[in-house]
This record gives sequence, structure tokens and C-alpha cells, in this order.
Amino acid sequence: MKLSILKVQGDSSKERIIRSIALVLIFAAVIWAFMKNNERVVDVLNRESAVYDETGTLDKEQRKFIVSFTRSLRDEYGLGSKIQVFGGDFTVPDLDSKTMYIGIAPSIDKVELRFPVMMRQSLGPEFIESLKVEHLLPSFSEDDWPSAIQIVLVEIFNKLDELQKGRTSSE
Repeated sequence: MKLSILKVQGDSSKERIIRSIALVLIFAAVIWAFMKNNERVVDVLNRESAVYDETGTLDKEQRKFIVSFTRSLRDEYGLGSKIQVFGGDFTVPDLDSKTMYIGIAPSIDKVELRFPVMMRQSLGPEFIESLKVEHLLPSFSEDDWPSAIQIVLVEIFNKLDELQKGRTSSE
């Protein structure tokens, strides 16, 4: 088998060089566009996952904890969750009627909590506000927000568990 290298056609050596450079530039542009598209796809997939940390602060164990919470919430209550951490300002993504959302931006002291209607009614506005005011917002000044996220998730799960046990015992 003979390996043949592409020969660039041209009337003069100058034209062949220009065509060769153009071919290399086109090839480089295609590779660059492919890489940029892959970066964009990976970013979209990360944002769609249970945990998105733009700051890169959450360690492996903290991410595992959040994924475990998400799995338990889905298995026990049929609800999804998204936790997103941003380095700057953010907008809340479109959520379906069964997804809990926690979005935080520690650098600008911003927290957004969204709960499905039934979950919000069950937990109550005071409880939800306390998660924000007592746990998440103070954690920014102490730079301990990764632990605060875990505490909030445990509080939510415990409250849901308590409410469910209360219903089953009264039925």
C-alpha cells in the first residue's frame, strides 16, 4: 500500500504555496470550531446535570453528596433537583414542575431557591426563607457555602421525611 500525500495544484510555485497555506488555515479553522462546539456541548451538559459548579470549589465528596441527595429525592418523592454555583450573576434555568432548584453566586451574595408547588406548600415559606437567611447567605461571608449547601439539603430531606411520617401516622 502506497501512501500518497495530497498535492496542491497551481500554475506557479507562489500559487501552490498560497493554496497550501489556505488549505492548512481551513483545516485549523475546522479543528478550532469542532473544539469550541465540544466545549459548548460539555458546558450545556454540565448545566443540565444535578450539580453545576462554575467556581470549581466543590470537591469530589461534596459533589457526590449532592448527587446522592438528588437520587434520594427522586427515589423517595419523585422529584428532581438542580444545584448550580456561579462565579458571577446568573439566570434561573427553565424548570419543570417537579424540579427543586438552588442557585448561588457567592461572589455577589445571591441565592435563588425554587421549589415545585406541592413541595413549596408542604415545606412552607418560613422554612424556605430560613434556609436562605440562616444557612446560605451567612455562609458567603465565612466562605463556607459548600458545607451550607449540604446542611440545606439535609434540612430539606429531613423536613420532607418528617412531613411524610406525620401523614402516614395520621392516616
